Amino acid sequence: MTKRVEIPTISMIGLLALSIIFGWFRYGYGLLFTEFSATFDLSASLLGVISSMTFITFMAGALMVILLVSKFGARPMILGGIFAASTGLLIAALTDSWLIFAAACLLAGFSPGLTWSSFSKSVTQHVEERVQERTLAIISTGSSVGLIFISLLYLLLNGDWRIIWGGGAVFGYFILIWAWRSVPEKNAETIGSPIKMADLRPLFTKEANPFYIASFLFGVTEATYWTYAADFVQENFLITNANAVFFLITGIAGLAGLCAGDIISRLGMRMSFILTILIYSLSIAVLYLFQGWILVCISGALFGASFMLYAAYLPIWSAKVFPNIPAQGFSICIVILNVGAVIGPAVFGWILAYSPYELIFLLLGIIGCLKVFALPVTEKA
Repeated sequence: MTKRVEIPTISMIGLLALSIIFGWFRYGYGLLFTEFSATFDLSASLLGVISSMTFITFMAGALMVILLVSKFGARPMILGGIFAASTGLLIAALTDSWLIFAAACLLAGFSPGLTWSSFSKSVTQHVEERVQERTLAIISTGSSVGLIFISLLYLLLNGDWRIIWGGGAVFGYFILIWAWRSVPEKNAETIGSPIKMADLRPLFTKEANPFYIASFLFGVTEATYWTYAADFVQENFLITNANAVFFLITGIAGLAGLCAGDIISRLGMRMSFILTILIYSLSIAVLYLFQGWILVCISGALFGASFMLYAAYLPIWSAKVFPNIPAQGFSICIVILNVGAVIGPAVFGWILAYSPYELIFLLLGIIGCLKVFALPVTEKA
């Protein structure tokens, strides 16, 4: 008799929440980059600065988790993040002012920091250990699912970004209601037990350093790629809605993130990470050498698969390095990741004013390869 695969409810809530938070908002910003520019008459450099600013609020959300999750639990962080994303999308879709649009994006920017590590905390507390890696992988893959759907909507609606983001906001509020009813409260036995200094020691050990370096480099490369890749494709190809087709391919390939837990179980953390880094870096750098449509699509597919695997590895790696403080440890990772994410689009946006896109992708590929010097210290971490 075939054993039934167990999928906890928190997996589906997390998957759908991250589909809005990352797929609709975070990566959707890159997909809709050209539409934003046309609607508000903004340059690519200024839109890159707005993107970088949203990573500052992303970081602020992660810091709020570090400070508050021990006292209040993961549930209010998750609910607050879903609300911020939905409301930010709705305001952005309704306004004609680029300043209000930017402010709405900053509001939505809080959502990834509030939710990503909080889901990790909730899973650690409420899901059986034997299915935790699978659960975290499913949740992380929500961003890919969201990217697939927003790309399809872009094609169906011919790039009407206001309907796309407005519809995402409505969907987000429905997810918020489900999360309100289903995300478990804080464990009774942990109420009133603040984090002790002894619990924070793993944050400052040498075993944590590779995790921090990998997070920073990931932030620099992924934020820049997602901000500018769709605009690069739209600018260089006459294919109708080429940016949406490109992101759709990237999102479908990103479903590989569902396999992250199983890949780690088979190959070990270090080997899985090395293979992912090499594919990830190659997928970006190839855009410097080749700009043919087929090769660009292959680049998108390789990037989508390796990016989502990388994103799924981070909470798993964090849970191994910081088993007693998973939310705080992963939040530190998110803060460091976002330092890189703030720097990346802004710096490369400035470079873009003087250089072609191809040079940016070459530099990103080289930076991505540096992550081979920041590997998990042991097979367990």
